[in-house]
Amino acid sequence: MQNWIGACILALAPLGLAVPSLAQGTDQGIELAFMPRTLNVTLLNEGGKYVAVDLKHIPQGGSCRMDEGATIARMGPGANPGTIRVRYVAPQVSPGGCPFLTAFDLGDSDYAAARGKFLHMKEEAAHKVEQLKKDLGEKWDEITGKKS
Repeated sequence: MQNWIGACILALAPLGLAVPSLAQGTDQGIELAFMPRTLNVTLLNEGGKYVAVDLKHIPQGGSCRMDEGATIARMGPGANPGTIRVRYVAPQVSPGGCPFLTAFDLGDSDYAAARGKFLHMKEEAAHKVEQLKKDLGEKWDEITGKKS
């Protein structure tokens, strides 16, 4: 039983500690989101990007696949009205996808869905950590190194 509790804490604690610090969008000037659906996007990086997994180069204006759930960060307004410029902020691990730090424009409605998905998952993670704190009581402080 104690091994199971320890494994749960080790699995969820980094998420609970990292998500709030990463998700303070307006405080740090970074706003994270998760791609709401799989889309082919147009790469806007000057000079293009090299894809390590596929060992190929995608030129500026070329397209690549952004998978649903991929982590993106808001960079500012897009080139056209009704779009937002975002950047892919996770390493690519599957063939055919976009390379790390790909910049592309995403429609306002798609971005709103992406941001909503991120905020929902952030709330779920925070709730799970709070529930673990409540369930573990003083053990939480021992595990996280806080002295009472």
